[in-house]
Amino acid sequence: MYGKLTERQWKLIAKNPDSYTGRTYVVYGQVTQFDAATGTDAFRANVGGRNLTYEFEYDTNTLLQGDAGRLSDLVQDDEFQAKVTVLGSFSYDTQIGGETTVPLLRVDSIKVL
Repeated sequence: MYGKLTERQWKLIAKNPDSYTGRTYVVYGQVTQFDAATGTDAFRANVGGRNLTYEFEYDTNTLLQGDAGRLSDLVQDDEFQAKVTVLGSFSYDTQIGGETTVPLLRVDSIKVL
């Protein structure tokens, strides 16, 4: 069963994703990077707990990974709904030389909106 979220509930998950590891939810978002750098089985997106009116309202930078076949039709700028499992947090180096930590989600199913 995939839980539906309010924006506040999503912000609590995003604040401390390690506390929610293994839990399943429905999330919404917009793909911000899906290219050779992310590979065929992972992408970055701005994510929220509900379907928002404007794409720019999704404000949580998130890394999502899943089966490459399941993600094959997804491209940058797509808006989506996904059923996900929280895997915890993920840290990576940024292009400007810093480091950032984001929620890491496994995509169990996804559809472009």
